Amino acid sequence: MTDSDYRVLIFPKAEEDIRDTKYYLENKLKTSAKPLLEKIMKHIAMIEENPFIFPILSDPYLNQLGYRMIPIDNFILFYVVKDKEVQIHRFIFGRRNYQLLF
Repeated sequence: MTDSDYRVLIFPKAEEDIRDTKYYLENKLKTSAKPLLEKIMKHIAMIEENPFIFPILSDPYLNQLGYRMIPIDNFILFYVVKDKEVQIHRFIFGRRNYQLLF
């Protein structure tokens, strides 16, 4: 990690979201979760170096809280930047009404 890098913290709910997605893909859809998990890790590495690459959400409430989102396939990863820390809060299916989750 360089001086410009940020520390990434994955909140328990986001970890649960990712585990649940992996389970669903592998056990319900009978497909590999590996490509999606690799994309998640690639995007996490990207925001560790530059967390401001994705814009703050336009929703007034989530904007006020500083939420940003990354579209990854049919999913969305939500995070907040606080000081030198990137806090990943949720990873959800893109068609869910995410405003109700926060």
